[in-house]
Amino acid sequence: MGKNGGRQTLSKEMLEAIAEKAAEIAAEVATNTYQQKVKEEEKAKFDKRYKNTKLLLEHYRDFSDYGDRAIYRIYEELDEDIVDIIELMEGRRRDNDGRIESIERGVIRTKVIMNHVNTMLEVYRKSCEQSPYNEEKRRWRVIEGLYLYKVPKTVQEIAEEEFVNERTVYKDIKAACKRLTALIFGIDGFER
Repeated sequence: MGKNGGRQTLSKEMLEAIAEKAAEIAAEVATNTYQQKVKEEEKAKFDKRYKNTKLLLEHYRDFSDYGDRAIYRIYEELDEDIVDIIELMEGRRRDNDGRIESIERGVIRTKVIMNHVNTMLEVYRKSCEQSPYNEEKRRWRVIEGLYLYKVPKTVQEIAEEEFVNERTVYKDIKAACKRLTALIFGIDGFER
């Protein structure tokens, strides 16, 4: 380095080395930022699926009965004048079979989803019952008691029956929901 009016100047080689190092650092920061963003997106996807699994379980009884209780054939349920008013309000004419298609689609979709959920619950049940670990067996009983029975049990009742504290029941719910998320959503349901 030479002096030029009291200032030091950097050689061309030093400037290139500094620029190269700055580019390396910038590339590393960009890569790390991108990887962190991908991890956050994957966690958000898992969290959403996990939340959906919990909602499916919490509303299991409602969804199981939905197809049998839903009314989407309006002519069977309503008198003719009300049907005419509904059709005028919707700006359409009468369907030949008097179906409300959006409700019918919802019924079909719910039945397909619940068939899948029931199949995966059966897979989970068998896995838990065949497990050599008592915790796995208990987790199935917790899920079954809280969400699947016609008359659900409370967390306190389950804790007493299983001889554990309520906190353990909540831990069992969380662990079971993680496994069920993977079963229900496949590879997209794994926490990474």
